[in-house]
Amino acid sequence: MLYKDDGVSFGNAQVNQNGTFKLTANIPKTDLYRLVFDDGNQIMMCLSPNQNIELVLDAKKLTSIKSVKGSPSLEIFKTATDMIVAIQNVFDSISNALQVDKDVQFFNEFQSQFKPFFDANTEADAYCLLVAKSTDSLQLYVNSKLIKEKPDPKTIDVFIYASSNLIKDISTNYTKYSNYIQSMNLFYDFKSNRNSKFESFYVSSVDKYLDLLEQRNEKMKNSFSDLITQIEAFLYFRDSLQMNDLANKKKEKEILAAKIINLSKMCSNVKEIAENLSNYARVGNGFGQYTLQEAQRNVSTMVNKYQTLFNTENEKRNKAVINYILANKSDLAVLLFLDHFPKDKNAELHQEVIKALYEKYPEQPIVAERYKKEMSPANATSVGAMAPDLAFENPEGKIMKLSDLRGKVVLLDFWASWCRPCRQENPNVVKTYQKYHDKGFDVYSVSLDRDKTSWVKAIETDGLVWPNHVSDLGYWQSQAAKIYGITAIPATFLIGKDGRIIAKNLRGAALENALKELFE
Repeated sequence: MLYKDDGVSFGNAQVNQNGTFKLTANIPKTDLYRLVFDDGNQIMMCLSPNQNIELVLDAKKLTSIKSVKGSPSLEIFKTATDMIVAIQNVFDSISNALQVDKDVQFFNEFQSQFKPFFDANTEADAYCLLVAKSTDSLQLYVNSKLIKEKPDPKTIDVFIYASSNLIKDISTNYTKYSNYIQSMNLFYDFKSNRNSKFESFYVSSVDKYLDLLEQRNEKMKNSFSDLITQIEAFLYFRDSLQMNDLANKKKEKEILAAKIINLSKMCSNVKEIAENLSNYARVGNGFGQYTLQEAQRNVSTMVNKYQTLFNTENEKRNKAVINYILANKSDLAVLLFLDHFPKDKNAELHQEVIKALYEKYPEQPIVAERYKKEMSPANATSVGAMAPDLAFENPEGKIMKLSDLRGKVVLLDFWASWCRPCRQENPNVVKTYQKYHDKGFDVYSVSLDRDKTSWVKAIETDGLVWPNHVSDLGYWQSQAAKIYGITAIPATFLIGKDGRIIAKNLRGAALENALKELFE
């Protein structure tokens, strides 16, 4: 069947039990055909009439041709396929090496363990600060309600209620902090079982973070452990009174108030403690973030090493495939591989192959369609494409070719003496020419004038001192303008030393910046 599914079959055969078959097909012309099996699997191939082909395929992967005889096109297909498969095998090999790299595994595993540890400690920091804040609030409240070291008997119930809530907050937040610490000690250990290979990593970041955590924990223990013990005793006593219906007795209220006052006096330097805890949290967060970033940087460095290795090998092998395609550019089989290389990055390859195929197969539908697109001004003059050559007369009647400037950076400038914006831009072009001409910059000016006298006068008036001025005096019917698809002027194309278009319609500062990047 042809490459398109038009239902036309040129032959069929039954596959034997041993996997062999003999197919006689009346191929009318050299073209792309599909070999289709009953299970729907198929392979595209280039075939020609009167060929006796011996082909060995892999039934599980039809594009994997084991061997071929009798068809130059299929031999090209096999070679190109094998080259592309080899590139994929290199990628798979490098990917596998990355997956089993012990150093990468270490840092990935470290990140997966350290991140929740860091997050948990960030939560613990918050509870530490809440403990200090609630303790400070208790002190401020109690001190504001005392008269001669005692609460007002008339408001003692409010005093006990409000103070008890603050005391409960201290206990609750300290319990949450303590639970975090106990859980982290059970699940995370960054001090033992260390990988000696990365000791410098531990010393420069991990250990500094762990030291800050130890200082924080020590501060919490020294500052609040006795207070928490007394708070637990207070809460137990208060709850006992309530259970035994004694909480409303005057004497018991006075005892509760006295205990509250004593609790409020246990941390006299709580503001300083809060400031210390805040500093531990701030600095610790910095070291924790740095530790995670260092681990990720190590992973990125290693991944980049493998990526660079693949990029180098991939570039080399892709270049080999491109050279092989170009070496066989007149064989229709290469059409099956052209799109392996994106057109936006390989415009010259696409143009050269399609031109060669069109010369040999002008009526092949795919080739004809692709040729029409490739030769359209939009594609022929796209960034990355080889600049179409121009050859027109200068004012003295001498043919000036754009391709004669190959090896220089060239500004192809479409303009006209009657074009006011063009004339306004000319001083900028003159300025850049004078600045960069000695470094390898030149200008090829195409005029859309229809009057030679006006054209020559404008060249002299504007000081367009470069010698490359051409025109067929065709106005908007200029052949050069048609080749480049020019519908408005000024229009410019910046062409690299290799003849490839690298930018369009650069004017003023934009043109100078582009040249500065190329030459300085």
